Amino acid sequence: MAATASILLITDGTVIEHAPEIYLSEERARMEAERWAWNLAAGDPRRISVPFDGRWQVGDRDVRLVSQPWPVHTDAQPWVGTYWTEDGYPDPEAVLLWGYRDARMWVLEPPHGLTAPAEIIERRWLIVATFPRLDDYSFAVAYMAKLVA
Repeated sequence: MAATASILLITDGTVIEHAPEIYLSEERARMEAERWAWNLAAGDPRRISVPFDGRWQVGDRDVRLVSQPWPVHTDAQPWVGTYWTEDGYPDPEAVLLWGYRDARMWVLEPPHGLTAPAEIIERRWLIVATFPRLDDYSFAVAYMAKLVA
């Protein structure tokens, strides 16, 4: 039986600005998302908009909450993957991955209709692949996540 985890992402366009956070409590995740929005807005609630449930916008930045199944028993380091389309939209917005090897395989797998990545960046906490399509690019990104239990 799998539980549900809430993934908190802070984005500015196609850039994830801070390490993704994973919360096993939805209530705690919402409080932390609101706190991130408040801090990004420098404490001015007029700068925060909520276009729909699970999203707070502060200028060009988005605070995103994404629910994903969470296995009850796992010892693997969680990673969060996001695929940014040529249009700058995340699809998927967030997917849970398990360990560096799993994250790397996910990032390097060419999306439908694309060839191998043109560029790969790897760090112990980050893997990025750039996929060219005509004169544009899409990106697969995986970050080691912070698990907040």
